[in-house]
Amino acid sequence: MEKGEVLINHYGPLSYEEIGFLLNKMTSLLERYNFGITIRKKVYSAMVESLENIYKHQDVIKGSNNYQPKFSLILEKDKVDLTCSNSLLKVKIGPLKERLEKVNQLDKAGLKEFYKEVILSGNVTQKGGAGLGIINIAKVTENKLEFTFDDIDEQYTYFTLRIKVSLQNQNN
Repeated sequence: MEKGEVLINHYGPLSYEEIGFLLNKMTSLLERYNFGITIRKKVYSAMVESLENIYKHQDVIKGSNNYQPKFSLILEKDKVDLTCSNSLLKVKIGPLKERLEKVNQLDKAGLKEFYKEVILSGNVTQKGGAGLGIINIAKVTENKLEFTFDDIDEQYTYFTLRIKVSLQNQNN
């Protein structure tokens, strides 16, 4: 398979300033490629959610600079591919994997209903989230989410989420 064009490649800690910089860079790149507003909105929304998830939910491995947050945006022939990775405590795998699998099983109407359900439940975490990010990414992109958990050690895993935004509606 032919590898796409890397538009953004980030490796290292994220701050809100860095997230803003990456979002601005993506916006100008997609405008330069003349993508329609629909594609730009989908990529923007998925990128905001994924970068915020890394920022809010990564578990930093003390004393190690390995397994830093990673983000890439790659333009392929028929899609924009967003890939984000970060370290997590293994105890978080179960609930996260369950949420990802549930979201992947739902169609558009099911995702909308699940989103409402989560909002109405009022369960907000200590970090300010209700678990809506992954649901929102799936709703906006209308594609299944790919994910992996790679062992780092007995306590940590390296979580990678791959998000695809199809370009079939690029003239919108």
